[in-house]
Amino acid sequence: MTPAERLLAIAGAEVGYLEKASKAQLDSKTANAGSTNYTKYARDLDKLGVYHAHKQGFAWCDIFVDWCFVQTFGLEVALRMTGQPKGGYGAGCTESANYYRQTGRFHRSGPQPGDQIFFTYTNGQTMAHTGIVERVTGGRVYTIEGNTSGASGVIANGGGVCRKSYSLTYGRIGGYGRPD
Repeated sequence: MTPAERLLAIAGAEVGYLEKASKAQLDSKTANAGSTNYTKYARDLDKLGVYHAHKQGFAWCDIFVDWCFVQTFGLEVALRMTGQPKGGYGAGCTESANYYRQTGRFHRSGPQPGDQIFFTYTNGQTMAHTGIVERVTGGRVYTIEGNTSGASGVIANGGGVCRKSYSLTYGRIGGYGRPD
C-alpha cells in the first residue's frame, strides 16, 4: 500500500463521524452529536502538543487532516511531511497552506491523491476550509473532509466527516499542499 493509500484508508474510515455537543463520547461516530466543535481529533492532537494552544472547541477541518497524517505516519513524520513545526500555529487553513508554501510544496493545479486541498473565499489570500484529495478523475477532484456536510460546495464548519467532489475549475479551490 502506498503512503497516500494508507492516509486515505485512515481518512475514509472516519467518514460519518459527527462533532459532539460536549467532551463526552468523543470516540463514537454518531453519539452526542452537536455543534460545538468537540472532536476526538482535537483531543488526540492536544494530548500530543501538536499546536501552540489547545484546539478543542475550534473549527476542526484542518485538525482532522493533521490527525489523519499523525495516525498514518506518526507525529514526527507527519509534521515533517506537512512542513509544520511542533507547537506551531497549525490547525488553521491559512497557516497550513503557508507551511506548504514555505517548503515549495503548494500548487494551484495538478492535485494528486493524498494532497491537502485548500478552499478560499479571497482568491487564495486566505484559506477557509481544507480536506484530503482522494482521487482525481473526469475533470473532478474527490475529497474527504472534516467539519463539513454532504451538501454541495464548500461547507465550512458543517459538523461531520464527508466525501465530496468538485470540478477542477471550481473557483473556491485555493490550491493544494503536497506532503513531502
